[in-house]
Amino acid sequence: MAAVARGFALFIGGFTLASVVGSLRHAQADFTIWWVAVPVVGRLAGEVVLAVLAAALLGYAVVPRMRPWRRWPTLALVLAFAAVTAWNGAEFYRVWRDGLVEPGVPVPLSFVVCAVLAFVAWAALRPPAQPRRRLLAAAVLVVTASACVLAFPVAQVFFFGNSDYRRAADAVVVFGAQVHGDGHLSTSLRDRMTTAVDLYRDGLVDHLVVSGGVGDSGFNEAMVMRDVAIEEGVPAERIVVDSAGVNTDATVRNTMPFFGGEGWTTVLAVSQFYHLPRIKLAYQRAGWDVLTVPAGTSSPIPQTPTFVAREIPAFWLYYLRAVVR
Repeated sequence: MAAVARGFALFIGGFTLASVVGSLRHAQADFTIWWVAVPVVGRLAGEVVLAVLAAALLGYAVVPRMRPWRRWPTLALVLAFAAVTAWNGAEFYRVWRDGLVEPGVPVPLSFVVCAVLAFVAWAALRPPAQPRRRLLAAAVLVVTASACVLAFPVAQVFFFGNSDYRRAADAVVVFGAQVHGDGHLSTSLRDRMTTAVDLYRDGLVDHLVVSGGVGDSGFNEAMVMRDVAIEEGVPAERIVVDSAGVNTDATVRNTMPFFGGEGWTTVLAVSQFYHLPRIKLAYQRAGWDVLTVPAGTSSPIPQTPTFVAREIPAFWLYYLRAVVR
């Protein structure tokens, strides 16, 4: 059990340290929000405290045998952040009550993190593995940390990706997807457009930004999306077209100038739930905090498990690029 806890500590400590580095390198972005929001203290002080927590967790993961002078501060830090994540979970319910989010999963990820931190604190009180079992403990540690690397993006997809943050905004960005050879929208793109048009009809947004490139069918996704929006009653002058949005990066890069040029301050982003954490990361990296809205589901998409699995390496690629660059 202690080796499993050390694997958790290795992952959380490493992720926290990387997030702190990214947040300090990019003053406009806070990468620690993917697992914790530190209350009360200023941002710089919060990053310093998180860095100390990361060092304590990594120290426990690598050298589990701790003397009292190290054990008790480590336990205090871990338990303090378990309490912080519990507070984050309580805030989740307050935000939900206030109508600022409609979660797809009624239990916040913060509570899962809280339980993991409490488990780490409990395990840190137990004696480390005996010398003859250290190789097994090291193997369990590596397997646990590796499992966390795989599970964390999936958790973000299902907890964050399924949460609907729709509210009054200046515009909504609709990310492109496949247009079939007959000119009809794929199920994914149709659902994205339906959600975006509903946001306009409900009076939540003033403009639609449709972004896409030319796919294998030869159709320009953005222009087809524009035509669909007009057919659904959105005035042409309320639609901004990005015909070079060939991928997520391109859409983010191409739409950013519209935000500043139009004086927009609040922007929504619509795509399938599994795509939204990566969109959030891409805009974070660009210095903009969008609010994400998962597209509705008109019919099941058989490839969804594949798309979710694909987001595991994609999430880490976008995260590391955002933190390092």
